[in-house]
Amino acid sequence: MIAFLGFMFAAAVAQGRDRDAAQDLSGRARQLYDAAHYTEAEPLYREAVDAWSRLGPDAAQDLAIDRRNLGALLRATGHYREAEPVLTVSLHELEATGADTREVERALFNLAALYRSAGDLPKAESFALRADGLIEKRSDVPGPERQGPRLILASIYLQQRRYPEAERILNDALNSADGPIAVTAYNGLSTAAIARGDFALAEALAAQALHFASLALPVGHPAIAAAWNNLAQACRFQAKYLEAEKDYRLAIGVWEDALGPSHPYVAQGLMNLGAFYHERGRETGAESLYSRAAEILEQTFGKNDPRTLAARNELAEVLRAERRYTESEKLGRCTLASLQKALRPDDPVLLRAQSNYARLQTSRKAELLP
Repeated sequence: MIAFLGFMFAAAVAQGRDRDAAQDLSGRARQLYDAAHYTEAEPLYREAVDAWSRLGPDAAQDLAIDRRNLGALLRATGHYREAEPVLTVSLHELEATGADTREVERALFNLAALYRSAGDLPKAESFALRADGLIEKRSDVPGPERQGPRLILASIYLQQRRYPEAERILNDALNSADGPIAVTAYNGLSTAAIARGDFALAEALAAQALHFASLALPVGHPAIAAAWNNLAQACRFQAKYLEAEKDYRLAIGVWEDALGPSHPYVAQGLMNLGAFYHERGRETGAESLYSRAAEILEQTFGKNDPRTLAARNELAEVLRAERRYTESEKLGRCTLASLQKALRPDDPVLLRAQSNYARLQTSRKAELLP
């Protein structure tokens, strides 16, 4: 009997050590994630998930939380296909183990952000509304965390071009904003101002986002890149060309350092800089930027995704400007045909592709004139 009790005591001590080790891995991973050191955080989260798994049913909720955290990291770094099942499983586990509402809300938030980034906006909106509904039922949730689901909902509305709804949420967030919330809200408002063509306002809002980022976020955080990108867009459309190019490059550099060179946000920055170069007649640089952006987008979303097709269609437009009409015709025609199948007739991306193709036909006819 004494030997048996000794065995049980030793097993409990060992399990305690294993739990401590799992908690240590989780804590270090979280610190790295919060500092935007995603590459270093990922293996620690994977080790933490493995460690919790070995501890059995008593650690089921801890496992679900760190599985969700790993999914959030995979989402942030653009690994959308891997992130989806991880986040989905974590949500089911959190609900099954009776986890606190806030833990469940964070899983819903990350699924909303994932589907927004992946382009499934109806599904993203559904998860964001579920997350917001859970938080609304709680009176003890701090203001910044209460704003999270609403801000992701605003970002979805921006992509859906539902600007008044997005701006209402964003302006409301600023009334009780701390640093990170203010960065997100000002970035979103700047995006809306660019869409409306109010570039002076967009510039001022992006500058505010950068100001709050300098106070509240670690150096190299991806939200800083979003502010630089918006500032570049606003300067470009106000003919502040030197400032625009500098800011585009700053945005791309931050995204590359924080998220890796193949993240879709990097592709977004490359396309914006490519458009700027094309407008300025710097076609060789634009061609290289669009080609790289298309490769990143194809790797992430597939060759027939509208984002990939749009990048290749803009590449065709650059080839037209370089008077490489045969190459431009082939690429422009096939990407336009695919976009017509994928998008609504009034979609701005499709209208842009149609305009590019019409410009190509005009250029070819002009070339044949004596």
